[in-house]
Amino acid sequence: MRGSIKILSIRGINLYMHWTLFLLAGWVAIVNGQLGNDIFQLFWSILFLLAVFACIALHELGHALMARRFGIKAHDIVLLPIGGIASIEKFPDNPRQELLISMAGPLVNIFIAVIIYLILPDGTSLMRSPANFGSSAATTSLADLGTVNIALAVFNLIPAFPMDGGRILRALLGFRLNYIQATTIAANIGKLFAILFIVAGILFINLFLPLIGIFIFLAAGTEEYYLRLKSLAKNVKLSEVVMYEYNGLQAGMLVQEAANILMTNHSKYFLLMEANAPVGVLNRLVIVKAMAEKRYGKTLKELSYEKPEYLNANDAVEDVLEKLARNDERIFPVMDHAHFTGVVSLNHIIEYLLIHKADTQDFERLKSLVTLMH
Repeated sequence: MRGSIKILSIRGINLYMHWTLFLLAGWVAIVNGQLGNDIFQLFWSILFLLAVFACIALHELGHALMARRFGIKAHDIVLLPIGGIASIEKFPDNPRQELLISMAGPLVNIFIAVIIYLILPDGTSLMRSPANFGSSAATTSLADLGTVNIALAVFNLIPAFPMDGGRILRALLGFRLNYIQATTIAANIGKLFAILFIVAGILFINLFLPLIGIFIFLAAGTEEYYLRLKSLAKNVKLSEVVMYEYNGLQAGMLVQEAANILMTNHSKYFLLMEANAPVGVLNRLVIVKAMAEKRYGKTLKELSYEKPEYLNANDAVEDVLEKLARNDERIFPVMDHAHFTGVVSLNHIIEYLLIHKADTQDFERLKSLVTLMH
């Protein structure tokens, strides 16, 4: 996600922090100042905020690692002021697997809360002997952190699709209904909760509730769109939608030469080619930046570019849609028995379906998918 800072990598999963978290930390500092708190109290407030987001990161890591158990890749976790997002390649159609992946996050929070309450002093009979935390502020903060983890688990279990509870609901419905019916019901319930969040936020003058409501409403609608696209693309292979004409630049080309091409080509991404094979995907802004820095004599291969994610020409379109949707403007090279054949993108697949389904009963459903194109 743009504007994110990489913190660390856990078992190949990159953890990012969005820059807006600094605004949240600033807000905490302002509130402490207004309350007349000293530097010691401010320290514990910031430390508590970091601990909360560490728990959110562990929540998302729970989803990611459970997904990996079923062979589903998880690439990134991004921490935002309203929570975390795990970039899971796709949620499985298998309701049992989706149920376990969705439950993994809240279970991590419950586990953290249990551990915290077990080590707190003056607790229930389940608690161990009082631990020496060094100060009452530490003990209070730890108890609050346990409460926050319970709140995170409960909140995420609200059946508002695509939150964890909504995905759990879809998985449970999926044991009795087909995937499309289950998603439609879960998404509609999610939209209802979204409206309730927005109304509650207005009534109680709470900024976060409307933001969460808007996010749920938009995400539920987008999920429905992609599911509809997935159903329309059923039995279509990548070899049928591959584009043989694509925007490519030679890896040995100088920045100055590439800049001249940009003047007449407005594509956002280019394939970086070497010996008629793609070696990377280059964003046009990288070339523009190099020009602005007067690095005219640099070759494109010396610039920053992304390694290409190759797709197999024999793969079904429905199996790679979520990969394409993560960056709907990016082009992906398609290989057929180790030979480069062309590229695909989400926009092109939607265009293909619009053209080839124009005379079918699916066309009315397909027209609404034009809103996904950019």
